[in-house]
Amino acid sequence: MSAKKLEGVVWYVDERARGAGEPGMRHSYVASLATALDYCTDEFDPVWLMGCSAFAFRLFVAEAMCPSAMSVFGFSEILPEAVEQAGRRCTYVSRYWHEGEREEERRLQAHAAIVDGIDRGMPAVVWDVADCEWGLIIGYDDEKAHYDTLTCHGTPSSLPLQRLGRNGIDILSVTIPGEPNERTREEIVRNSLNAAVAHAEQREFMMERPKYQDGLPAYDLWALLYDRLALIVGAGRSHRIAVDVRSSAEYYASVHYGARCYARDYLSAIAQGNGALEKAASRYAEVATHLRPVWEHSQASEPPAPESLSLMAEAITRAKAAEEEGVQAIRKYLAQDSPR
Repeated sequence: MSAKKLEGVVWYVDERARGAGEPGMRHSYVASLATALDYCTDEFDPVWLMGCSAFAFRLFVAEAMCPSAMSVFGFSEILPEAVEQAGRRCTYVSRYWHEGEREEERRLQAHAAIVDGIDRGMPAVVWDVADCEWGLIIGYDDEKAHYDTLTCHGTPSSLPLQRLGRNGIDILSVTIPGEPNERTREEIVRNSLNAAVAHAEQREFMMERPKYQDGLPAYDLWALLYDRLALIVGAGRSHRIAVDVRSSAEYYASVHYGARCYARDYLSAIAQGNGALEKAASRYAEVATHLRPVWEHSQASEPPAPESLSLMAEAITRAKAAEEEGVQAIRKYLAQDSPR
């Protein structure tokens, strides 16, 4: 029997974003990955991670503003690629709900990979550590049959070994960064921008549409939800809306507004005088400007008024128009014969 726990793992908080009055990284997968990389890297750059992984450019919306939208995408396509794009080799072990016959095999495989990673000093990014979100496994104890974990709220906790991949939602997803890979900066940048365009055009992965929407069409659904809420609140059901929707509205707004702030900064950082990328950075700055009041509105303590909800729908629609222009500028850059 063996046991080991990584000491000093602290949930990553982007102090620069906080100082600018922005949400920072709120999607729990990329925030978990940031925490793992920050733990083992001397110089960690959150703007680079959000941009190169393409999480700065993603948008997920469910028809009932359900938080589940943030996890309705192709795990095996997106999650390990985010690590490779961050410049690290990746060990990835997964099992979906329809692969029940492989539950024990994959769980034991994942456990071995987690143990190996922790023995090397690397936390594991794991789905559903708590609250149906990604978090970290930072230690293991075979004798006590549990993992030491860190939730997406930065709270230390534990998870029984037998519940790995079965902690409420029957999906196993374990991502472990490894040694540096050989991807060049130019390759990483181009991959990230190709992913941004593919996501905008709904080509990045398949999802359950129209119940869930991603990419540019997700803005339309998001705006529609605010228009519907305005009608419901106007009909005198504001208290129920305040109770049932406020938390989800804040989650949506913080994830998506925070992401567009990173998209703005990433594009500015990689532009290097390229006119197309400078235009893309400018347009994503507009997107962030339009989404900021949506985020601020979601944090208000008083029940929302119909008029303010309609204004949020208009702001989201304007954000989509600006992002469409930003995506077009990225397409122009990618079409150039000699990209910088």
